[in-house]
Amino acid sequence: MDFRDEEMLRYGLPCAAIFDKIAEAVYCCDLEGNLVYMNKKAEQLDGFSFLQVRGKPIADLYGLDETTSPLLKALFQRKPVEDGQVTYYVNGREVTQLCNAAPLWQDGCLTGAYSVQRDITEMKQIIEKNLALQWEIMGCQKKQGNGKAREAAISLIGESENFKLCKQRAFQAAQNDSAVFLVGDTGSGKELFARFIHEQSDRAKGPFLALNCAAIPEGLLEGILFGTAKGVYTGAVEREGLLLEADGGTVFLDEINSMPLASQAKLLRVLEEKKVYKLGGSQGKALNVGIISSSNELPRGAVERGALREDLFYRLSVVYIQIPSLKERREDISLLTDYFLADYNQRFAKNVIGVADEVMAFFNEFSWPGNVRQLKHSIESAMNFTDSGQWIGLCALPPHLFEPVAAKTVTPLAAKEAIGETAVTVMETIREGEKREIVDALKKAKGNMAQAARLLGMTRQAMVYRVKKYGLK
Repeated sequence: MDFRDEEMLRYGLPCAAIFDKIAEAVYCCDLEGNLVYMNKKAEQLDGFSFLQVRGKPIADLYGLDETTSPLLKALFQRKPVEDGQVTYYVNGREVTQLCNAAPLWQDGCLTGAYSVQRDITEMKQIIEKNLALQWEIMGCQKKQGNGKAREAAISLIGESENFKLCKQRAFQAAQNDSAVFLVGDTGSGKELFARFIHEQSDRAKGPFLALNCAAIPEGLLEGILFGTAKGVYTGAVEREGLLLEADGGTVFLDEINSMPLASQAKLLRVLEEKKVYKLGGSQGKALNVGIISSSNELPRGAVERGALREDLFYRLSVVYIQIPSLKERREDISLLTDYFLADYNQRFAKNVIGVADEVMAFFNEFSWPGNVRQLKHSIESAMNFTDSGQWIGLCALPPHLFEPVAAKTVTPLAAKEAIGETAVTVMETIREGEKREIVDALKKAKGNMAQAARLLGMTRQAMVYRVKKYGLK
């Protein structure tokens, strides 16, 4: 029998061979906090064999205690620790793991504790590099003075009443330093609004750092947000968190409804006290950042299902802006289409004339579940299959836009034919109906474009486009 099997049997656990087959690191300690088992993955991760460290205190091996080690915390507090984080230095390198630990019991008596841990060191490094890159890019843009504010303003394309109201509220919010809460479906442009507010504010000379709360594991989030103090674990260095790195600028907390509730509570404390406390630190530093946060669902629903603290929402939503989805501002589709077309003509060094009538009619009727982002990517895709001097046709659009139509077809050719035939029939009906509405409006307005546009609830620019499209005089 393997000597490690003896250890496992002593604590009522399966044989070591089972744990050696899993991708996570497994550790086990006795009542005194001495290491009595580690699997092959843990050996590989830490760079030494179990024989070398068998029976040694975890506190000595990893420089941890019951406040920094989920394994020891589970042992001494006698209760499970879920989704905990542990960071330590071993063999000259920093290791970060997400842990699920629990005490071990036999016949009602505590015998030790175990921890199953997933290595997230590389993920942490990637996130930190991403934030550092944001900082570097922001610094270059400020030095070059490339007009980021103008770029953000230009990107907020839209003349529909509900969208113009959002732009107006965003500009007004930028004149003060109140917390802003953005609500909108995925792809509706929440980060663009956040950048616009930052660039129009007094904080424009400072950094703009964005953090997607949904993309970061719970164990990493607080360290990235608040920073870590020197000595929080053996070998730990002082690290500034996002809230301190963005000093004088703006932090955008995207999808804050995905932030763990425990982290939300700590964030609320920071905002109320206007001080940032690093993990493991006792001295707070003054908070000097603008806070913009966002949610991809209505806050009331997030609060009711326990995903968003109500008190934090009230603190973050001093200014509340609900960005309309693309289907709620269809009159902006033609403007956005022209903007993206011009943008990709420049990027691809092409001269695609525009989109065909049937494509524009399709765009105006499509539901756009992915909002502006989906429209943008659809045009980018079509540009790859359209030559200079040509119009974007239906067949150049991404096939998935027509999936409900083509789902029952067998071959790509059959799918393409089905898309074409169905689209043409639908587009003809749409075009004829729209043309009649425009003619009737122009008659009522006695040929006045602006007045006819108001009758149809569209901009004058959109009316001019449609008059040209249908060859009306």
